[in-house]
Amino acid sequence: MRAKRHEPAITKSGWAYLTFTEEDFMKALRSIALGFGLLLSTAAANAQGFDLRANIPFDFVAGNQTLPAGEYQIQSGAVSDAILMVRSSDGKRTMYLTAANCGGGNPAENTELVFHHIGKQYFLYQIQVRSHRVGRQLPISRAEAEVALNQKADNAVILRNL
Repeated sequence: MRAKRHEPAITKSGWAYLTFTEEDFMKALRSIALGFGLLLSTAAANAQGFDLRANIPFDFVAGNQTLPAGEYQIQSGAVSDAILMVRSSDGKRTMYLTAANCGGGNPAENTELVFHHIGKQYFLYQIQVRSHRVGRQLPISRAEAEVALNQKADNAVILRNL
């Protein structure tokens, strides 16, 4: 036998309440669980972390640090998709950078590191990973903005197929 549902009532404290049968409660709980599961699976499908290695042939600036030419591991998704880890192959230099999503259209055809080249300096700007729809873009650092005020920016330098 099903219990009757009560209509909302306002108590002296101003709170409204409803009573449900156990069956109604279980249906609502299943719906909430299903919705939460779909939300998580959609977020996981959109979150595309990556782990790549690149041999960068010139000194470059990432964030506010100048890093020497050499082999680097660049990783996203280990801590958060918004955090990039840049680590030298010898493990002596590790830094974490915040990055925003960029792109979002068709999947990238190549893995690319994009650097702004201003004067004699290279600034890491963007990372695209082959077959990923969304890349990562670093904000323009204070150092890059200051250099850009005094010198003309050349074309972006792109390292492909790392």
